[in-house]
Amino acid sequence: MMKQHNGTANDAGRLNNKVALVTGAAMGFGQAMSELFASEGAKVVVADINQEAGEETVTRISDQGGESVFFPMDVRKESDAEGAVKVCTEEFGQLDILVNNVGVQVNKDVVDTTEDEWDFVVDTNLKSMFFCSKYAIKQMRTQGGGNIVCVSSLSGLVGNALQASYNASKHGVIGLARCMAIDHAADNIRVNVICPGSMDTPIALTIPKEKLEPYKKLNLMKRFADPMEVAYAVLFLVSDEASYVTGSVMVADAGYTTV
Repeated sequence: MMKQHNGTANDAGRLNNKVALVTGAAMGFGQAMSELFASEGAKVVVADINQEAGEETVTRISDQGGESVFFPMDVRKESDAEGAVKVCTEEFGQLDILVNNVGVQVNKDVVDTTEDEWDFVVDTNLKSMFFCSKYAIKQMRTQGGGNIVCVSSLSGLVGNALQASYNASKHGVIGLARCMAIDHAADNIRVNVICPGSMDTPIALTIPKEKLEPYKKLNLMKRFADPMEVAYAVLFLVSDEASYVTGSVMVADAGYTTV
């Protein structure tokens, strides 16, 4: 089982004196990563389109002794990506870690998917990572390096019925990250991908139980992940312990893609 998260900021943590920008940080997986990073000593910029939930994440971090600020962000807008990086430097003086964590989906095949639906999914899931990485890398170059993790999905590794736009975007995330790893290794910037399986997040809780249960039987552990379990995998990737890891795709899916 997962290591228990103690919920207390750590002055000698694995991310001490680091500054992290996490998109999609208001709830679920993004919230888990933000809280974990803060507990390991990082200062966190919590970026999300949901202001109320984002500010709640900041409050949770503060209550645990951590330091963070909220930035209202539409990841589809290049100006917001630039603004998020600017907040990192203005509030905390630097940017060491970017986690591109966004994901929306439209459950349709290509015939039934409209152009607007396709653009919504691809712009949110893939184009946003181009925007955020672009401005993060510019800043990281001035500092002598940094770390980027792009959140893909097991759907970035396999095909799924009625998820044409989602799977295309998540496959694209892996391709983008690998190219950035190659292009910016000389800048001392590491870029990696995490591919989570299904997690117990607020979004999952909105799906009727009878529709969720069959999916749990498809992985080897017969359950969904607690978001914190996968957050620890990302913590490794952005820590100095992963100093020799770049261009990699880490899969945390309870063996779904091995079956």
